[in-house]
Amino acid sequence: MEQIELNKYQRLALRLLELGMMSRERADAACVEVADWHVGDPDQDVDATVLVEFDVAVQAHGDDVDYAEEAYIYLLRKAAALSGGSVTVTDIELVPDGDGDGDREGGDFKQLRFKVNGEPKCWDIDSVSDDYLDLTAVSTGIDDLEPGGDDPRVFHLIIESMDNIFLLATHEQARTLRDGCGLKIDVRTP
Repeated sequence: MEQIELNKYQRLALRLLELGMMSRERADAACVEVADWHVGDPDQDVDATVLVEFDVAVQAHGDDVDYAEEAYIYLLRKAAALSGGSVTVTDIELVPDGDGDGDREGGDFKQLRFKVNGEPKCWDIDSVSDDYLDLTAVSTGIDDLEPGGDDPRVFHLIIESMDNIFLLATHEQARTLRDGCGLKIDVRTP
């Protein structure tokens, strides 16, 4: 019987299954999705954006987006969905800040207002353009979307090119992926 060699993305999907981060059905589907991915140099690190495709992370684009408000809405909803239903996000809106003209110290500031499980949240957004996300605001506020309670998963930052990727994982899962899979994960300390 011929043994099939898995590419690095398929091996990552199976590792996520072993760590309990994916269901068997999702891991099987992920292995099919990435079966023909050109993996280039086998020593090259895994492109962390695959974690978004595998539904274990969310990506905040540092490059041009079509409309910032739509991108924030997608980001918040995707991050909440990673919780498996324990986090809900509603009433999302990007509004000018409360000082009237939206201009503080030369920048255009807005507020991203939303509710997490019914509780109001607000992120101050430095909005230079409607084409870009404020990655600092996202990095600072992403913990508002963590499951909490008895669920030990938190968001761990991965910087991939110009984008920020936030992996929802336990500290141990994040360390295992960083150390064993070559992902550049900034593992948060408990």
